[in-house]
Amino acid sequence: MPRRRPDVVHEYRVSLSDFERSTLNEIVTTQQANVAVDGITATLQAAGSALAGGGLMLAAVVLMRWKGPELIPAIIAKTNDTLDNIADTFLPGSPIEARRTAQAFAARRGEIAKRQAAYCSRDSAQYSETECATTQQMKDQYFADLDAFRTMVREQYGTAPIVDLIYRGLGDINPEFVS
Repeated sequence: MPRRRPDVVHEYRVSLSDFERSTLNEIVTTQQANVAVDGITATLQAAGSALAGGGLMLAAVVLMRWKGPELIPAIIAKTNDTLDNIADTFLPGSPIEARRTAQAFAARRGEIAKRQAAYCSRDSAQYSETECATTQQMKDQYFADLDAFRTMVREQYGTAPIVDLIYRGLGDINPEFVS
């Protein structure tokens, strides 16, 4: 519904003295300065957040470059030890001990392979006939020990699924391994 027009219009004026005018000017100036400071503060806060995020990212990268190569194998080893201990509790005999022995054979095979690459390759800067001969003796002993271990596992566990647990993921340690 439309409004009706006013009958009478009153006009009021406020008169300010010099003191009130200067006070109002100060208030307006202070308010304008606060708006500018708020803008600068917000900009600096955003820049600080970006710098902090970048710093955290840099710290994470440095930590992973420093500790990363050791961190993942340490976590895996700790997890494997815990799972092995749990399996020892529930499985008959000691298949986890056999698994640990198989893992030791795998580590020993890796060490022999490193020595062969370092001492038995004529292209290597560390080539040495005596060290190569020692490495070959280590390799012969390794295969003799591995054959004895495989025989022990075969006699103790036969072809049970536990044998697969003992050798799983260990490559050429497993007698059934096909590359």
